[in-house]
Amino acid sequence: MELVYKHVGLRVFDFCFGFQHNGRVKRNRGFTLMEIMIVIGLIMILSVVGIGSFILSTVKSRDSQRKSNLNQIGKAAESFYADVGHYPLSEPTDTPHCFESVNGVGEDITCANNKLYSSVDGVITVYITIPSDPDASREYLYISDGSSYAMYAALENMQDRDLLKKEDGSVNQDPWELSCGSVQCNYKITETGLVKSL
Repeated sequence: MELVYKHVGLRVFDFCFGFQHNGRVKRNRGFTLMEIMIVIGLIMILSVVGIGSFILSTVKSRDSQRKSNLNQIGKAAESFYADVGHYPLSEPTDTPHCFESVNGVGEDITCANNKLYSSVDGVITVYITIPSDPDASREYLYISDGSSYAMYAALENMQDRDLLKKEDGSVNQDPWELSCGSVQCNYKITETGLVKSL
C-alpha cells in the first residue's frame, strides 16, 4: 500500500514540475510569435467593431432623445395654445415665452426656471420644464409668431430617415441656414408635424 502512495505521489510531483520518469525535464511548448500576433489581431478587430457599434448606438440614443424632447415641447405648446389662445411667442430669444394675465390684460414674459407656464389672475399652469439638448454644445431653436411655431434640432446620425435629402439622395446638412448651437439645424417640426421637405 505504501508503495502505491509513493508511486502516485511521485506521478503528481512529476506532473507539477515537468519531470518524465527517466528524470529528464519535459519541455512545454509555448505559443509561437505568429499565434500571438493572430490573437492580438483578432482582439483588435473585435475591439474596433465593438467600439464602432457602441458609438453608433450612443449617437442614435441622443437623436431619439432630441426627437422626444421636441415632441414634448410641441405638446406643451398645444396645451398653451388651448389655454391662452396663441402659441408661446419666441421673440427676441428664439425660446418659448410665457404668458401672464391680470384682470383680462395679458402680456408675454420671459419664462423663469426653464419652465413654460401661463399665469391667469394668479392661477399658474406649468406646461413643461423645457428640456436641453443631450449635447451641451447644441441647443434647440424655437420660433413662433403666435399663430404657428417651428422647432429645430441638430441630429448627429447623418443616416437618420427623418433628415431632409437633396435631389441626389444625399443629406441636406443645412436646409434652413439656422444655427442650433455649435452646428447647423437639420431637423424641424411644426404644429403640423415633422417637416420632410423644403
